[in-house]
Amino acid sequence: MSINKLITNQRKLLKQQGFTTIELVVVIILIGILATTIIPKMQTSGGYEEITYQNETVTKLRGIQLRTMQDTSVSQCHLVLITNDKLGIPDDSCSSFVNNNINSTTIVKIIDDTVNFQYAGGTTPFSFDHLGRPINCSSPCQVSIVGQEQTLIVAINEQGYIYAVN
Repeated sequence: MSINKLITNQRKLLKQQGFTTIELVVVIILIGILATTIIPKMQTSGGYEEITYQNETVTKLRGIQLRTMQDTSVSQCHLVLITNDKLGIPDDSCSSFVNNNINSTTIVKIIDDTVNFQYAGGTTPFSFDHLGRPINCSSPCQVSIVGQEQTLIVAINEQGYIYAVN
């Protein structure tokens, strides 16, 4: 009797092996989605550098904006200076970048020549008021991060919202 049970159990196991048609179709669809979206991005590193600088620019501008809103004293420099290879709070008498410290918390410094900043929408340097709104800036101020692969934009609207334009 135990031999008959073993034989029937083996037959059940043999019948249950394999995938259903639905499972195979789902796997093929998932592989197709991966092949068309993710795999081409993995083959090149293009564009990631610009995205990194865009995220860092948004973070630095928001930090400068918060710093301006919290410390309203006149003695502090609250200007945002944008040059071809740097963006941040100026060092020397609030007018230019002197410090080339790469690890500065208030400066986005571009180390290589493949990416640069461009500014449109007002005069540089510009600043924020005590409510976080940009001064000397038409709406919206735009900082372009221009690279070899793509050009990305960071915008500051008239109410002070800083965002990445995709």
